[in-house]
Amino acid sequence: MRTRPAVLAEILRPHNMLASALATVAGLVVAGGRAVEPVWIVALLAAVATGAGNVVNDCFDLSIDRVNKPRRPLPSGRITMRAAVALYVASSCAVVAGAILFVTRDVAVLVVGWQVALFVYARWCKRWLVVGNLLVAAISSSAFFAGAMAAGNAPAALVPAAIAFAFVLCREIVKGGEDLEGDMACGVRTIAVTAGRPLAGRTAAVLMLALAVLIPIPVLTLHYRVGYFVLMEGVVVPALLFGATRVADATDRSVFGRTSRALKLAMFVGIVAIAAGA
Repeated sequence: MRTRPAVLAEILRPHNMLASALATVAGLVVAGGRAVEPVWIVALLAAVATGAGNVVNDCFDLSIDRVNKPRRPLPSGRITMRAAVALYVASSCAVVAGAILFVTRDVAVLVVGWQVALFVYARWCKRWLVVGNLLVAAISSSAFFAGAMAAGNAPAALVPAAIAFAFVLCREIVKGGEDLEGDMACGVRTIAVTAGRPLAGRTAAVLMLALAVLIPIPVLTLHYRVGYFVLMEGVVVPALLFGATRVADATDRSVFGRTSRALKLAMFVGIVAIAAGA
């Protein structure tokens, strides 16, 4: 069966790839805006590594997605497992080769580390309570470090990465509430599976409220510019407050799904806000 390019793009999840690339560029901007090496190469590697991670995650999650996300390419039969594995191998090889050939050693180690960590997450850690959430948050937030390292100023990414880590962790817990049925059927231990949707919602709500309170701090202590404050307080903080009020004690899967999608949109605005405030 010949796989259509649109299906290959769908399983790579371009929106996630774009988020990684944008976070890399934002990391460069925060670090001063002058790259030691071409930042577009680093951003491209980050995007392809993310896409490869999405593919391998779908390969290991086939039984879960048959329950939670039956319209995805693999469970719907629009792509074969063989084609998905081939796409993962090709993407991973491209990332490793690009890291070795085109970027400095520290950035290459980070990028290859993503590949390994994403495989470990998909194969093992996703099924461990909270550990998988923490690992995804760490991988996602480290894209800021890739851009800052390309500028030779990795410490500049500490604050953006910390914000991104907390934000992604909130969304991962919310997604666990959305995916409860499939996760429970396939032995994935999330907060929602082990303690129920209401507790998962309350946990995510507490984290979202705490993050909403902490987000203005860089303006007060690190001299982030007004663009950061306007975008964060105008879009991201309201999304966090909305999400917190929606999922606290929620039991309906659709509530978690809508909140997850709202947080994803806010994530893109947050990345732009960090770049605008540098």
